[in-house]
Amino acid sequence: MPSEDLLRSLTLGEAGERLRNASDAKAYDTVISIAANAPELLTCNNVDFLWRLAEAFALKDNATRAVDTYSYVLTNCTDTAERYATMQKAIDLLDRDALDPLFALEKTDAAGVAEFAVLRLDLARRSVAAGLEEGGTPPPAEDVALFEAEAERSGSGEDLRLLGYYQLERNRTNEARRLFERALEADPSAESAQALGVALLQLRDGKTAEATLADYRDDSEELTALYLDAAAAYLATQPRVVIPEETLGRIVDTVMGARDANAAQELGWYAYNFDQPQTAVEWFGLALDWQADLEPAAYGMMVASNALGDATTVETIRTQWAGRSTRIAEFGRTAQVTSTTTVTAASPPLPEPRPVRPQEAVRQTRQVVEVREVAAPVAQPARAAPAQASSSRAASCASYVPAMSLSPGGALNHAWCLMDLNRPAQAIDHFGRALHSGSEATRSDAAYGQSLAYIRLGLPDEAAVAAASAPLNDRRAIELETAILTQQATSAYDIGDYRRALDLLDRRAVYAAERNDLLTLRAWSYYHLRRFGDSKRIFQAVADTGYGDAVAGLQAANAALQASNN
Repeated sequence: MPSEDLLRSLTLGEAGERLRNASDAKAYDTVISIAANAPELLTCNNVDFLWRLAEAFALKDNATRAVDTYSYVLTNCTDTAERYATMQKAIDLLDRDALDPLFALEKTDAAGVAEFAVLRLDLARRSVAAGLEEGGTPPPAEDVALFEAEAERSGSGEDLRLLGYYQLERNRTNEARRLFERALEADPSAESAQALGVALLQLRDGKTAEATLADYRDDSEELTALYLDAAAAYLATQPRVVIPEETLGRIVDTVMGARDANAAQELGWYAYNFDQPQTAVEWFGLALDWQADLEPAAYGMMVASNALGDATTVETIRTQWAGRSTRIAEFGRTAQVTSTTTVTAASPPLPEPRPVRPQEAVRQTRQVVEVREVAAPVAQPARAAPAQASSSRAASCASYVPAMSLSPGGALNHAWCLMDLNRPAQAIDHFGRALHSGSEATRSDAAYGQSLAYIRLGLPDEAAVAAASAPLNDRRAIELETAILTQQATSAYDIGDYRRALDLLDRRAVYAAERNDLLTLRAWSYYHLRRFGDSKRIFQAVADTGYGDAVAGLQAANAALQASNN
């Protein structure tokens, strides 16, 4: 017959198993009941049971008993890792006020370092971040002081950004700018540039904001919009400044790509104020094409048309906007328009601070638009051609020609001209026009060209659709398929879909040998899928060719293999 001790041990073992199962099933009343009937389970030798009981109390709205359970661990148990984990769990489950008696049980080491110092800092960080959310509670002063001291000490880009947004929320914009500048130095990323750009716009420093955001303007739709706000503010600077040609060029390219009406009308005012009313009319017209109800653009069109002596356009606009705009209705009848008043009326709104930037899993998909070339104000912003594209074919498409005004054959030639100028977004519509040709050869060339244009824009899925729109010869079909699969594999890897990345690389390998960069991407995909042996084999082979990017991967794979074998 089993001894009483053995029976008791078996009973406790079964109770522990039932408690664990009930906890995993979120049956918290059962957890509490089992623990009450088997108190022998609740010892420092079985801290996991104490954690599960505390969780059950917390999630059954019995915070007092949860604190009692965590306090038992911190009072009686000495394992450093278990004590730290206990406090972590308490922070995740309990309100802030309930944590104070638990922090009071904190111990210090021989050097006087508190065991929960890192957790106190993380809690302060969470408190500051929560206060920036809509309807959030302002963080306690002690949390702010603790977090501020750590951010200044560590120079962490992430912490400096968060602290900067906290200062921005409290209208301490110059202090926020200082913190964001430090963040950008420590972490030159899109997130840091965006934060600094927001502060600079609030300080009405459009010039610096435009320069800060320029390198990141295509990283996301949000950054493109913020860049366009900065560009519009720079264009509207008072007194007017001459913007360098290179800067104007990138502003124009971004405005055209995003079809941003507000920035387009600011380009109109910029041209008007530098005595180029015809160019201004073109920009105001473009802005109205994109947003028909944009009153500053309509007013600008009226002012510029008046300067050109175009009374017909002036009266047409007056009629169209009757009852919607007093200044348009009264233009020319009450007082002479000045450039200062027009610019003030057209100034772009400042963006609201955005304390938490959503993590983007995929890169922005650029909208492909039909682009109208506009006579360049002062610094020739519409000139997007690279300096080396000076052939006669490139020069022949320097001016805007609507795709539908050309024959399919003419549109095809114009599209290739635009590709020579590295204007794939503009070329797409012209290739599309050429696809309506009655000639199979022209349609094939158009499908090939349009697919290449989408590839240049980083849009492989659209490129695949374009490639299928007309028959292609084998050489071109293989060329496009290889390029499309390359971009798709890279995109899949970038968003963490490593199995899809490997599948796309396998499909690409049917058409072409893998370059070292793609072999390295394959190896990293294996690594992230914990196929460390396969990863090491490829990293080793690529590193042996002298390809430096594979060396770090080889070291990582070796370390992972060693760790898995220990």
